[in-house]
Amino acid sequence: MKKYILLTLLCLPFLVAAQTKVKETDVPKSVLLTLEKTYESYKVKTWYQAPGQYIADFVTDGQNGRCYFTASGEWQYSAFPVDLNECPTLMNTYFVNNYPGYRIKTTEYVEEMSGDNYYRLVIVKKGIGSNDCELIFDTRGKLQKSTAPDPEVVKRDYYAHTNPDETMEIQKNSAEDNSRAHRATKRREKSVEDVPEYERPMPSDAITANFNKRYPATRLKSGPDWYLRGDEFVAYYTNNQKNDFEAVYNIETEQLVRTGKVLQKERYTSAILKYLNEKYKDEKYKVEKMVVYEYDAKYRGEDGKKPKPYTYVVVSQGKGNAKKYTRMEFDNTGRFTGLLAQPLDERDVQ
Repeated sequence: MKKYILLTLLCLPFLVAAQTKVKETDVPKSVLLTLEKTYESYKVKTWYQAPGQYIADFVTDGQNGRCYFTASGEWQYSAFPVDLNECPTLMNTYFVNNYPGYRIKTTEYVEEMSGDNYYRLVIVKKGIGSNDCELIFDTRGKLQKSTAPDPEVVKRDYYAHTNPDETMEIQKNSAEDNSRAHRATKRREKSVEDVPEYERPMPSDAITANFNKRYPATRLKSGPDWYLRGDEFVAYYTNNQKNDFEAVYNIETEQLVRTGKVLQKERYTSAILKYLNEKYKDEKYKVEKMVVYEYDAKYRGEDGKKPKPYTYVVVSQGKGNAKKYTRMEFDNTGRFTGLLAQPLDERDVQ
């Protein structure tokens, strides 16, 4: 993606703030001619002028958007608001997994004169007085540029805020273990029975109570085994029929988001296997895991609708320490929708 285009786009809030409404008769003919060449069918609702720019608030093919031109008449780019469910799954997954405690203000699809089109998210931390940040993704949903804080810092701060007692305990333990000699002494003096068995964070009482109500111990053969994944807690469990499941809870709302059924090999989706065989036709691979997720009846997405089911797949290649894992998502028809970048849970490869 060209750097100057991105820099122009990142200045967009300033340009919008400085714009003034103008009549079409005040717009240079070079700008009007460029608009005609760029879009075959369109209708301009309002013209604006900004420093060094003319902006058309227009409709083309039934879609509202804004078209940006230089004062000399060159087309720069056009931005169209889009629903989040129309964007690549990979893009939405990146935001959800890396920016807990943030919300999306704007989602746009951008067309630029070079033909290098992309998606733009404007996100902001929930609360008062937070600054807007921008995330730029290519048309496949892969992150290209960001003005947002480091995701690891965001997730660490969010977890510390939502789990203050445990964070203080971790800090206390870290201070006590500050000396290497002290750590070595502890290893010598403590028996295996003295070492805490559990080191992973645990969900809130509300989440645990919700899970126990939905899945009583009498209905389970094993579990739940809890893991923290981004801004979600995942409960891995096995029912009395020896089928493996997952229950995914949102940390902030403490509500069940979706459940996943881990498929047995003989029940793998044929359309997905066909895609994998074509993708890895000259390479050896193994499906480590295939999970069909369905959203809870009460859950609603950004558009107020219940999202459709989807399938999550983990594929491995190689052996031993050289083993490589790839995480993918497919829609409810078995169509590939994107790769996932977040780290694997150890339960994904067991």
